[in-house]
Amino acid sequence: MTGQVAYGKNYFPREKDEKRIWRRLNHGSHLLLLAPRRVGKTSLLRNLELAPNDDYVFLYNIVQSCSTVHEYYERIIENLFKSEFTDRLNKFTNWGKDALTDFRNSIKGLNFSEAGIEFDSQERTLTHKDLKTLLDKIKIREKLIIVIDEFPDVLEKIHKDQGHGAAEIFLSGCRELWQDPALDQKIQFIFTGSIGLDSLVHKLNLSDLINVLINVTVDPLNEEKAFEFIEFISRKSQEEITFSDEIKTYILNKVSWYMPYYIEILLLSIEDYCCENDIIEPNPNDIDKAYEQLFSQNYLANFNHWAERLERLEKTEISFAHEVLNYIAINETISPQKIHNIKEAPQVTSVNSNYVVECLIHDGYIFETANREFQFTSPMLKEWWGRYANK
Repeated sequence: MTGQVAYGKNYFPREKDEKRIWRRLNHGSHLLLLAPRRVGKTSLLRNLELAPNDDYVFLYNIVQSCSTVHEYYERIIENLFKSEFTDRLNKFTNWGKDALTDFRNSIKGLNFSEAGIEFDSQERTLTHKDLKTLLDKIKIREKLIIVIDEFPDVLEKIHKDQGHGAAEIFLSGCRELWQDPALDQKIQFIFTGSIGLDSLVHKLNLSDLINVLINVTVDPLNEEKAFEFIEFISRKSQEEITFSDEIKTYILNKVSWYMPYYIEILLLSIEDYCCENDIIEPNPNDIDKAYEQLFSQNYLANFNHWAERLERLEKTEISFAHEVLNYIAINETISPQKIHNIKEAPQVTSVNSNYVVECLIHDGYIFETANREFQFTSPMLKEWWGRYANK
């Protein structure tokens, strides 16, 4: 399950992050969930959907594959009509067949089934106004929370394929929904994505169109929760491997950045090493060898996506990002002045360096230290980058 969405008993509760989200929702806010890759934000949101607080119902949408406004709204509207969601609404409102039929017939020129949407005309395209028409028809006491995962990917594709004007029109339509007084009392949105929406709209000079969204973060585990997470993963294992408190501390010192994904991939490597060497109680030397094993060929899939992820940037932006990350891999940190010096190179002088650095932060590569310098979030990522990515 490492790196996959975790449900039910496989989900490690993130109480602090969950409570933060609920506080914002209770205030009636639309949220922008800012979190880098591999921190568990999708698992968190899917489990809020499966076990919401009283007076809330969720609709989760993954829109990463959508590249047009039409595809974006088609994905959300299709999910509104799936029986999984309408059955959930029925539990709250006792919808009869007449109410469901009225809901289905509220948008002209469309026919709905579990297989998807059929259009009476090939010329028909969906917009935010169609979604509003449907949402107006939902009469429930509970608040409907519409989660849009990987939203920035859609905006970026629209901008790349159709231009700045199309991206602005798309965001303006979204903003109309967020600020519609008829919807405001019963609908809230949560937007999230591995790309930082705030940095993307800043680059596009469209920040004013998302200023209604309230930022909320997903944080690393504290030391106590990180200890609990080691126990959580150990209980799921079928192997009889035990960790003393001293070894747990040693493991966490190797991880440094207490995001569950990084703890888990090291624990799985430790399990492999111990099982293959008949070790029941690993010592620090065993942990070191399991850590080193992470950078062997069989485990590189845990990291290769970090290099691939940068491919969404422009060529000069990729070159600049590599220069920054290569420097940090060698020198531990990089100062703003050194970043400025790298930008002065002829091949990257036109790059918006602030945007690229923000992307590296939001995507989970680096963070800003108390000394206003930047370093890798994870020593594992730094080690892998230094060995493989800059070759």
